[in-house]
Amino acid sequence: MVNFLFLLATCASALAATIPAAGIPTSIKICTQLRLPSELQALADTLAIKENPANAHPVSPAAQNGTFGPALALPIGNMWANNRNLRVKILNGTPKIKQKIRDLSVQWAQYASLTLTFVESGDAEIRVNNDASGGSWSYVGTDNLAIPQTSQTMNFGWFTDSTDDTEFSRVIVHEFGHALGAIHEHQSPAAGIPWNKEAVYAYYLATNNWSRDQVDSNIFFQYQASSTQFSAFDTSSIMLYAIPASLTTNGFSVGWNTALSPTDKVFIGKTYPPQASDISSTFYTYDLRAGSQPGTDHYKRQLFPAPYAAPPSLAVGINYLDFGNDKNPRLTVYADKTTTTSTDIRVDTWSDTHFYAAGATWFRHAANDPDYQSGSWSTEDDHPWSSPQETTSKRITFSRPFASAPPKVVVWLNKIDILGSKNYRVKAFATDISTTAFTLHLDTWSDTTLYRAAASWIAYPASKQGVASGSISTDDIRPSQPPVAANSARLNFASGTFTAAPKVLIALNTIDVGQSQNLRLKTSADGVSKDGFTWHIDGWSNTVVYRGGASYIAFQ
Repeated sequence: MVNFLFLLATCASALAATIPAAGIPTSIKICTQLRLPSELQALADTLAIKENPANAHPVSPAAQNGTFGPALALPIGNMWANNRNLRVKILNGTPKIKQKIRDLSVQWAQYASLTLTFVESGDAEIRVNNDASGGSWSYVGTDNLAIPQTSQTMNFGWFTDSTDDTEFSRVIVHEFGHALGAIHEHQSPAAGIPWNKEAVYAYYLATNNWSRDQVDSNIFFQYQASSTQFSAFDTSSIMLYAIPASLTTNGFSVGWNTALSPTDKVFIGKTYPPQASDISSTFYTYDLRAGSQPGTDHYKRQLFPAPYAAPPSLAVGINYLDFGNDKNPRLTVYADKTTTTSTDIRVDTWSDTHFYAAGATWFRHAANDPDYQSGSWSTEDDHPWSSPQETTSKRITFSRPFASAPPKVVVWLNKIDILGSKNYRVKAFATDISTTAFTLHLDTWSDTTLYRAAASWIAYPASKQGVASGSISTDDIRPSQPPVAANSARLNFASGTFTAAPKVLIALNTIDVGQSQNLRLKTSADGVSKDGFTWHIDGWSNTVVYRGGASYIAFQ
């Protein structure tokens, strides 16, 4: 007996089958793929980033490969905000079934900074229905927010008062894993399951009338190695269903898992960590409007957790771009109206640019901080925009020399203005770093016309404890040809740098994207631990990503 459930935004189920001599069930309870209706996807994307700005992170491989079609064209994650109180409303069911749901669902919350609160009336993020339909399913993570309050977001389709305790545990804990954002373990690239593909094709043709393409996408599809936090396949995960030996070439099999595994507990704790900061350092235009409603000027008033003696210094960088290719892409991100208690983070364009969405990352420090210095410089400080140059550089002198050794310098792009009829190419980087100065470069190459570019920079002592920084690039993992949309890898901190998961801020320093399609590029970091993080530099839809680069700073 087996049931596999399937990809991002899918559901889970239990299975009951009668196995004939041929080894294929004649009846089977199985869940079909559940995803948001296409008309709700834009709303779900907006709500996901409003809920948790970190959801503006990597395009899923499924979306890149076209597995789900246009409904998942936008690369939006679906994790809840940390420390979230999620309201759960059980819509119906016997007293025993309701109590089982209450008792078992909270297992996840014991290991994560999340709270499940059961309510009898009013709105709820998770709404649980019980029926005899034979299907159990759940929307995944913040996708729940796009479902009208009049509809359920989770279903249990075969529970009765005579259901045994192991079945209650297996299904309830699994479904609430999906509701918190977990996916299926059999799709881990580390799984290495030796499928007997012809047997699997025959099995699902007989039980579900699935085509070979459906089996490929729902069973054999795997996520990229960089999208999972764990290097080892967890055969004990509650998110993995049984694999019978008849569907593998070497007799490999997995039985039914009925409770959280140790790895499940670590995973949910890393996803919703107790030490996570509640101070935002990112802003996306999705916070204010949908991408289908282009705008020009956007800002977010950011309150500081405590007043400064004087207005602090801020370095702001671009982390997300989504522009039409019919006009020049123009974007500037910066801090405005900074006081001792707040600042306005601005994400703006001008002229006739077709601006769907963009995002910014910022780093702040006290103006008189003894360690950090920061600033910004633009090509317009060197020459007018109407006289574009291929290379521009400036020797930046620190306001205070650094003692004994050159500092670390982080550089982020914060402004671009590129002719739209050629490929989009720009790079910001630092060279010749000394204790007193460094050279900041804003360059393009080939036939690109770069009208304007600007960059923010952050400098700090190389010996400073509890801080790490650097640059990452798609060049680290692949050549520029052929272009690849989704790019990621694991980056490890030097041993002993951190004692707990740090905060990681990341923004773009290099763009090399084809002009034939819209300019879509974004960078993010996830899977953050004291040992490292997974970086992402991604395009989506049909964007042609030849190269991308980003700089990061991590600190506690």
